[in-house]
Amino acid sequence: MFRMFLIPAVLTLVVACDAPSPGFRGAVASRHVVEGTEFTVHVKDDTAQALRTTNGFSPRIGPLAGRAAIAMQQASGCRVTRMGGDAAVLVGYLSCGKTPVRSCEVDATLTGPRGFRAPVVRSCG
Repeated sequence: MFRMFLIPAVLTLVVACDAPSPGFRGAVASRHVVEGTEFTVHVKDDTAQALRTTNGFSPRIGPLAGRAAIAMQQASGCRVTRMGGDAAVLVGYLSCGKTPVRSCEVDATLTGPRGFRAPVVRSCG
C-alpha cells in the first residue's frame, strides 16, 4: 500500500525539476548550457525565468546570475536589465529593443531582500 503512494510522489518530484512557476505556465521553454551550467528558460511577455538544472553544491549567486542572464538573452533575443531570485530559480526582466542583442554581453542588476543590489556585468571574450 505504501508503494502506491511513494511511486507517484517520487515521479512528481522528478518531473517538477524544471517545471515553471505558476506565472510562467504555458510559456515557451528552451534549454541552454552556459559555461557548463544547464538552464531551462521559460519566456513570457517581458520576463524570463531560468531554472538551473545542473547539480552543484552551493553555487555563488554572482557568477550564476551572469550565466542565467546569458541563457535568458539567448532564449528571448532581448536584453536582461534586472534580475532576482536564488541559486535555483532566477527571474529576469527583459528589454526588447530594435537592435539585436549579443547574448554574451550582460549589463543587469541583481536585486534581493533588504535592498540588496549587485551589478551583473559580462562581456564577450
